[in-house]
Amino acid sequence: MTPSERKILFFTCSAHTLTHIYMLIFPALVMPVGRGLGLSLSRVVSMSFWSYLLYGILAAPWGALCDRIGHKWALCSGLVISGFGLILAGTFPNPGSIVISFALVGIGSAAYHPSAVSLLSQSIRERGRAMGINGMWGNIGMAIVPFTVGLLNFVIGWQKGLILLGSLGLALGIVGVFMHFGVQRGEDQKVVEPIARGAANRLLVIFGIGLIFSGLMYRSYTVILPAFLEYRLGDMTEVFRRWVIDRLVDVRDAPAFNTLVANLVATVIYVVGAIGQGIGGRIADRYSLKWLYFSFYALALPFVAATIWIANAWLMPAVGIFMLFALGALPIENSLVAYLTPARWRSIIYGVKYTLIFGVGSFAVKLVGWVQEYYGLQSVMLLIVFFNICFLVVIGLFLITSRGYAFRH
Repeated sequence: MTPSERKILFFTCSAHTLTHIYMLIFPALVMPVGRGLGLSLSRVVSMSFWSYLLYGILAAPWGALCDRIGHKWALCSGLVISGFGLILAGTFPNPGSIVISFALVGIGSAAYHPSAVSLLSQSIRERGRAMGINGMWGNIGMAIVPFTVGLLNFVIGWQKGLILLGSLGLALGIVGVFMHFGVQRGEDQKVVEPIARGAANRLLVIFGIGLIFSGLMYRSYTVILPAFLEYRLGDMTEVFRRWVIDRLVDVRDAPAFNTLVANLVATVIYVVGAIGQGIGGRIADRYSLKWLYFSFYALALPFVAATIWIANAWLMPAVGIFMLFALGALPIENSLVAYLTPARWRSIIYGVKYTLIFGVGSFAVKLVGWVQEYYGLQSVMLLIVFFNICFLVVIGLFLITSRGYAFRH
């Protein structure tokens, strides 16, 4: 890569890591916040609804704004807003202020994907590789947030932890203001085989319907994962706690320790997902994008289905392999969107894409809370399997409709 490409990739990767940290802080704090404020699990989960809704529905407006003010200003503004939201949540820890504060986090974080992903798609020639590297750093954020938040909660408490993490976003946003991105609006470094506009529009509509189910599946899974692991690891967590007591230190706060262990396991799982992103980005530049995309989600299905019945140590490889394929498909997905859209519309189209994924997906927060309250955590995983199947049906229709187009870089 050229020095300009490396600088762009460095900044977008750093911002991607923080964005995913910010959007996954709340699931990692569900149990501590519930204990600290005396609230039920379903009530705490529902408090994040506005954050995820705004994160999704504002992606399209941020994309339109990005086309007007430029990628840099959209990215930096989003980082400052979301960082301030976390500081506010840590400063005023009560149910009402937490809802408002995390709504700000959702507003600011919504800026990232339409601006940064369009920036990458337009400015770097090895598009698939860049998407994969950027995706890996996003997954690193997803990977470190459960353990980091669990550790901060264990050491200094969740409120001070939020203030500390929010300050990082403010700092990165300010630093980014002084960086220069030499990207010409409406131009692509990567040249691909053109697609007839009518065919591309039809395929984008089908693709968008699939993204709705993808978003419901993604948000359902991420919002419940730490709590699901804490609940289903069971005997394994207790065995580990006794080992720590016998050999290292006396652990008196068993609930906080269980949260820490569950978040540590979630960290490992997100690392596996980061590996999947790297693999997906590498092969996106070599093979048919549409068949790769379908295959990754088809391979993910049996492993998420297995989590309905298994528990303890066997749960970890099943969840990890699901993450490997589900998250590994994302650089392929972003490459497909770039393939189907002209550069001059790229930011707004990515904004619409992430509105479909995260905006519609935000309703999964309410749905997960309702299903968990009345039917239990196991039924939540069954719901995620249903979303995966619906997604595969729609992408199967995409494959049929796109016959005659290779979609290769």
